[in-house]
Amino acid sequence: MPEAISDTGPLLHLHEIGQLDALGIFTHLIVPRLVADELRTHGLKPANLGVPGLRISVVVVDEGHLNRVLTEGERPPIHPADAEVLALAYSDNFQKPVLTDDLALRRRLEAAGAIVTGSVGILVRAYKTNRLTRAQLEHALDALFSNSTLHLSRAFRTYVRQLLADLP
Repeated sequence: MPEAISDTGPLLHLHEIGQLDALGIFTHLIVPRLVADELRTHGLKPANLGVPGLRISVVVVDEGHLNRVLTEGERPPIHPADAEVLALAYSDNFQKPVLTDDLALRRRLEAAGAIVTGSVGILVRAYKTNRLTRAQLEHALDALFSNSTLHLSRAFRTYVRQLLADLP
């Protein structure tokens, strides 16, 4: 996966647990301006997350694409930064994977045919590409559940534990 569009959540949550290097599964992240602004409020410099080999581009979203997303009328409404992520994905014809932990945004993206992955998926892919050992993956998931601001339901946590048990 060389390129992806990213929302705030995965970057923030991976930072909170010291696992930004898992983003090394990508070579290029495209981040809309409002997402970059949100990251800055959490002390993250979006243009330089310190991940070797990862290039990050902060982009201004085309107003026409953004207006289309904002006027689609789907409910529930999404946050402005999420709307920018959706508009970027739309402008790319949903060809690049999108990183988000936001359920409302995920549902809209998946309904449009986008490939979506969140913090858990990034960690699992990092493991599958030998960027994390099994022990590191288990530790990272435990930290994600207990030390990050990511809110996951008990059912999803159980699902992730089963997924982990099924991994080689």
